[in-house]
Amino acid sequence: MAHAPRRLRADATRNRALILTAAREAFVENGLHVSMAEIARRAGVGFATAQRRFPTKADLIREIVAEELAELRDTATDPDSATHPWEAFTEAIRACAAHQATQPGLAGAIADAVSEAAHTDATGGISSIFAAVTQHAPGSGVLSSDITLDDVLAILYGNAGVIAHSPGSEQPASARYVEVALRGIRSAPAQGVTPPAVPS
Repeated sequence: MAHAPRRLRADATRNRALILTAAREAFVENGLHVSMAEIARRAGVGFATAQRRFPTKADLIREIVAEELAELRDTATDPDSATHPWEAFTEAIRACAAHQATQPGLAGAIADAVSEAAHTDATGGISSIFAAVTQHAPGSGVLSSDITLDDVLAILYGNAGVIAHSPGSEQPASARYVEVALRGIRSAPAQGVTPPAVPS
């Protein structure tokens, strides 16, 4: 009997991982309208088990997006260590957009999470990168002087729309859109750089 609590914790951890994996796959395939019952079925757990782990679908989505944001933070370049804030910024935008494109059903939710972090999280990662470019890049003459943080975040919301309207070519369409958008907010556009083409 002494091992029962440990076994219960192990089962709960395993079920949680199964539910998260099933939800990711379901959202990628069918969008956020997939029901909790369908997610539980895919995970191979009972509906009651899924609800114990995640009382609402919103809780489940929030957890998945939080993991996405944590991964983006881990891979982000510190703007203070970058050769130029613009480089760290474009790297962050492209990374966020790539995450959206590989998980089309979560594209809008990822944009929401990044926006919230950029406005409220002052400890580093995404927020520090976006803050660095909007605060310092205008003075360097690289970013248009009237560009705000919300303008930058609008790129990700626009990317979610591009992804939604590009079934089957989400990643190349997203990549092209982001390059075009980055050109638009630079005061000194890079010369000789052509946005990647979108397959017809």
